[in-house]
Amino acid sequence: MVLRIVVFGSGAVLMGLEIVGSRLIAPFFGSSVFVWGGLISIFLGALSLGYYMGGMMADRWPRATVLAGLLMLAGMTILALTVTARPILLAFDAWDLGPRLNPMLASIVLFAVPSVLMGMTSPFAIKLVARDLSTVGASAGVLYALSTVGSIAGTVGTAFFLIPALGVKTILYLLGGTLLALAGMLASAHGRLPRPALGTAAFILALAAAPPLQGGPIRLPVSRVLYEKDSVYHQISVMEDGLNRYLRFNRSFQGGMVLRDPFESPFLYTSYAHLAHVFHPAIRRVLLIGLGAGSIPKRFTRDYADVSVDSIELDPAVADVAKRFFEVKEDGRHRIVVQDGRVFLRRTEAKYDLIILDAYFAEGIPFHLATREFLETVRARLAPGGIVVSNIIGALEGPQSRLFRALYKTYGRVFPGLYPFPTAFGLARNPTETRTIILVAGARAGMTGEEILAIARRLRAEGRVRLPLDRYAKDFYESKVSTDDVPVFTDDYAPVDILPVYGWEPERTK
Repeated sequence: MVLRIVVFGSGAVLMGLEIVGSRLIAPFFGSSVFVWGGLISIFLGALSLGYYMGGMMADRWPRATVLAGLLMLAGMTILALTVTARPILLAFDAWDLGPRLNPMLASIVLFAVPSVLMGMTSPFAIKLVARDLSTVGASAGVLYALSTVGSIAGTVGTAFFLIPALGVKTILYLLGGTLLALAGMLASAHGRLPRPALGTAAFILALAAAPPLQGGPIRLPVSRVLYEKDSVYHQISVMEDGLNRYLRFNRSFQGGMVLRDPFESPFLYTSYAHLAHVFHPAIRRVLLIGLGAGSIPKRFTRDYADVSVDSIELDPAVADVAKRFFEVKEDGRHRIVVQDGRVFLRRTEAKYDLIILDAYFAEGIPFHLATREFLETVRARLAPGGIVVSNIIGALEGPQSRLFRALYKTYGRVFPGLYPFPTAFGLARNPTETRTIILVAGARAGMTGEEILAIARRLRAEGRVRLPLDRYAKDFYESKVSTDDVPVFTDDYAPVDILPVYGWEPERTK
């Protein structure tokens, strides 16, 4: 019975480590398909090697205490991640070997050894229980079934319960400690503990005193961290630099608030969203997909007395953070709905004058919010004359432009009029530089830069907008956007992960 518990527990810890491994890597390399592809490949490869090595070792040393020692070593390597993971990931981040090699090689260094050791469990256990060749098949089937059921339990338990409730370091302690407990059970059942037991106890005490794991490299000066949480979708941080408060997901800054004026954002892109009034001066009802720090709904409801906003946010933890730390309020003119944006659009019958898509960020784009089919649903939820404003990160031309140009091409399949406004384009007007690009899309095509600027100036002169829309309107990019070499994103084919953007930080207001 003890051996069966060990097999089940080892399978659970293995998959728990794979799930929590994504949370270790995400702050440094994002959560793209490359990260998951690297993790899955490494764990499968390590299991294969573990099966082979476990069978060889079991034939040579068929003793339960040997398996207990292997599990103890695996537990120690998992516990070691609480202090070694961050410097290792920082080193790979500094080397910058690319979006594929970075997560792949980091996964090998971090997870290969414990995975190989846990992979040895099943063949070793089969050797220990096999007493009769006539029943070895049944014994192997039972043990592999237990290992697989354990893996399912570890996957569900870690993803559904542990990550929402505990920090990454605590989960690593739990996983490593579980393996040490299993090793102790197995060794005790056979009369003695392995010799490394005392050394392991000292090792655990040393790790317990170690500082907690920190997130990825922070690009902006931060004086203090107010809040950290691993939600189901993000590693969330709230931090300040003395002047501003910031919201950060994994390694990307998602929004912020000027401390002296909570309606002001330290990032420019939220102000550019108000260019929507140039294309539709009679906006009354707004839908925002992607609440973040709430800068957009706060400003829209304050600046325009007749505007109401529905904010759709996938992550309930983000909605909570926006209310607790960024003075976002719900009232008769601002409603927050915790739901996937595409699901909301599919289910609602409401029509909107303006739909703002702000669920895109640098290290990963929800592909289902970037396809032609999704945009067709968006168009169906627009009132007559309604427009879409999308926040995109990329370049207009050059090697970092493929993501923007593919999105531009996809939007063009649904909306005749496309108007890109690269934020802070300024005098340099460098189209190859990565920046935030606000793309306005609607039914009206052919507006010129002069027309857009004239309307923006009139709106400001009449006092209908508080922000300097005329200054933002000057950043309109009138040149042709080349799309011949990029795909149209569809539900069937949306390779957003192969068009990544790196080295970007949001443009500041000052």
